[in-house]
Amino acid sequence: MYGWKGRIGVLIPHRNTTTEPEFARMIPEGVSIHTARMILRDVTPDALLEMEEEIYKGATVIKDVNPDLIVLCCTSGSFVGGLGYDQKLIEKITALTGVPAITTSTAVIETLRFLKVKKVAIATPFTDELNKKESDFIEAHGIKVTKIRGLGYAQAVTNYPLAMKPTSGIGLLPPEVAYRLALDVNSADADGIFISCANFRTIDIIEALEKNTGKPVITSNQATLALTLKAMGIKEKIEGYGSLLTGAFSRS
Repeated sequence: MYGWKGRIGVLIPHRNTTTEPEFARMIPEGVSIHTARMILRDVTPDALLEMEEEIYKGATVIKDVNPDLIVLCCTSGSFVGGLGYDQKLIEKITALTGVPAITTSTAVIETLRFLKVKKVAIATPFTDELNKKESDFIEAHGIKVTKIRGLGYAQAVTNYPLAMKPTSGIGLLPPEVAYRLALDVNSADADGIFISCANFRTIDIIEALEKNTGKPVITSNQATLALTLKAMGIKEKIEGYGSLLTGAFSRS
């Protein structure tokens, strides 16, 4: 049986091409992933708020695979409503399905606190407008944002010369873009680095970035999976994707 250790019900925006392959590379043997997609028109505050009903629709579909946990894998979609919005989503998902839930934004806050990051530098693919909402959300939890910078993506790419069937401008970015952007936002006063967005490819560069900066690095998919496994009681050590997944978080 697939998922003999546990099943994860994953909710992602419909153009996300990164979360599933990154989760598949990081999860321990015996854990299975089952995905439902949510229509997201653009990566803008208005469109992300409109996606809320899609979240609930997806949750009521994915519950039929009997997951141990439903995971909303969308950073911006879980912080866009401000402080407490992630908890509102969690409560509604659980009320509709009877299944415990978490969101990426919830995971980010919990992992930053676990790693004792009090001042964080943030790299995103988002616009300045969305970055302001993200910064406000994180600082409302008592964590100072030293610097945040985005790449300005708000819409899917519809004409890209190197892709036959492009689906998302963010998903097309190679991991080295995240690496260079993270170095750009890093500074001496930051305790750690957060690379935001579940569709931004990051897991290939986490360890190199930690070695280069000497700081903990968390990313949306890595942090989400870490909290997911902890919530499921799975305490295995996972190597190759940064200090967060080496087991200390799940055992805490």
